[in-house]
Amino acid sequence: VKIMNKTWLVAKETYRREVKNWSFLLMIFAPFIVLIISFFFGMSSSSAFDDNTKVGIVSQNEGLVQPLKKTKDFDMYKNKTKAEKAYQAGDVSGYIVVENTSAQLEATYYGTERLDSDLKEELMRGLNAQQQVLNLKNAKLSEQQLKSLSQKVKFTEKTNSKKLDANDEKNLKTATFWILIFVLYFLVQTYSTIMAQDIASEKGTKIMEMIFSSMPGGNYFDGKVLGIFMEILTQLIIYALMFSGFYYLAPQIDRVKETFAQVKPAIDQVLGQIISWGLVFVILGLILYIVYAAVCGAIVTKAEDANKAVQPLVYLTLLGLFSSMSLSNNPDSIFAIIMSYVPFLSSFLMPLRLIKGNATNLEAGVSMVILVIFLMGSILWIRKIYPSLILQTDDNGMWKNMKRALQGIKE
Repeated sequence: VKIMNKTWLVAKETYRREVKNWSFLLMIFAPFIVLIISFFFGMSSSSAFDDNTKVGIVSQNEGLVQPLKKTKDFDMYKNKTKAEKAYQAGDVSGYIVVENTSAQLEATYYGTERLDSDLKEELMRGLNAQQQVLNLKNAKLSEQQLKSLSQKVKFTEKTNSKKLDANDEKNLKTATFWILIFVLYFLVQTYSTIMAQDIASEKGTKIMEMIFSSMPGGNYFDGKVLGIFMEILTQLIIYALMFSGFYYLAPQIDRVKETFAQVKPAIDQVLGQIISWGLVFVILGLILYIVYAAVCGAIVTKAEDANKAVQPLVYLTLLGLFSSMSLSNNPDSIFAIIMSYVPFLSSFLMPLRLIKGNATNLEAGVSMVILVIFLMGSILWIRKIYPSLILQTDDNGMWKNMKRALQGIKE
């Protein structure tokens, strides 16, 4: 129990030091700050645009004026003189004079630039409706004829919204796969470097000798890994909360709710498919990479060399990512099958084969067992060599340090 308490203290200290770092806060919130700034700039630009594109309307036709009054795009004026003054003062970008003869409406636009296409379309709908009223009046049709002209198309929709078709299901599964794979890639890229630098910064210090005299080095290693995973969990929880806030607030935002309503069914399907074999392989793969990042940090003698030491892991993640991308259309190739059972790469390739229907649950289970056995064996091995690696101060190079640590364990 005492040793477990010390392990927990190491985890808490590692977590506290990493989370309080400004780089962590910047990494978490920078994307959202950029999005928020872009959103407000877009809103302000849109508002300015709306103000500058208001158009004046001069018309005595109440059937045209009343509907346009309800919009924010038009200002109504009693005569052309007042509309001209508003235009000169910059209150409107232009004005339209609508003249109503007995047979036809005539609209003339006055302005510096051409009338905005959206405003023109909105205006023309109103003008055409009033022109139709004039046409019917001048045609002097009977009541029966008017009724015949007002006949509308009968349109009925019969849909089954409970299920998506097979093609939609396949596309959403593929989207889920790519989401998981890119999450794994970016988390590994980010936190393997953080882990290696954190370990390397403690390399060869007197404090480490004191710590190892009071607790086993393997338990100290456990605490370091646990602290980094608490940091990862914090980032994911923050993102989950922000996404949840957007998910529930989007339907209340005027300019977003229509678009969100269209994509919501797909989002719901993707969220439902996140919990799958793919998520299991992503979690196990992330643990494996972070554990070996600790070894990379312990091998070097200088903290500034940690980035170089972690390069093999970077190359492995790139290999996994590019392999899954290149084999996405050929998941039944012998190369994809073999790599789907290889630790470090199976987290990228086995989910792909499952999505494409080229692997069974049994094959996924076998791959997962291989990955778990390799992960547990790696953790046990690293816990043994970790004290020897972390206490080495000789600048003999990474591989010689590793060799010396292995020789010390054998002895």
